[in-house]
Amino acid sequence: MDIRDLLEYNWYCSRKFLESFEKLPWNEVVEDRGASFGSMRNIFLHSLEAEQGWFRHLASGKIGDWPRHDYEKEFQNVEAMRKYAEEVEAEGRAYIRKLRPGGLDKLFPITWHGKSFRVEDVLMHIVEECVHHRGEIMCLMWQIDAEPPYTDYPGFLLKTGKLKVKGKAKARK
Repeated sequence: MDIRDLLEYNWYCSRKFLESFEKLPWNEVVEDRGASFGSMRNIFLHSLEAEQGWFRHLASGKIGDWPRHDYEKEFQNVEAMRKYAEEVEAEGRAYIRKLRPGGLDKLFPITWHGKSFRVEDVLMHIVEECVHHRGEIMCLMWQIDAEPPYTDYPGFLLKTGKLKVKGKAKARK
């Protein structure tokens, strides 16, 4: 499995969730539901801030400041969320493009763990963090009888032409 494909999947899922938010009344998206970051909007934006922060840290070679936004003032509609998601995706793509051969194996220090981790492991953490919070948002959507987006990985591979297996699957007997 290629971490670049997982990052592509991550960005694909973000776009799908934004499409789902557009179908909901805005008050449902911003209502504090007592979840990790309150509302669906805030959880989604937290994930974007974490993703952007990690890409910036990796690009600079060290842990720096984390992105911080005033969600209430800066994100009053889905379009503002989309613009930020596009900004974060563009930064992630720029970082990935600049990776040199062997760059995924380069070590990156995470100060609070007192250890260094491979860049690929940090990138995997970005994906894991976003999957975690998307699952949380899905649960909040179910609680209000809203249909979350269907974001299965095999479907992503088919829709994007990234499926690497040739031939047809054989039915099991």
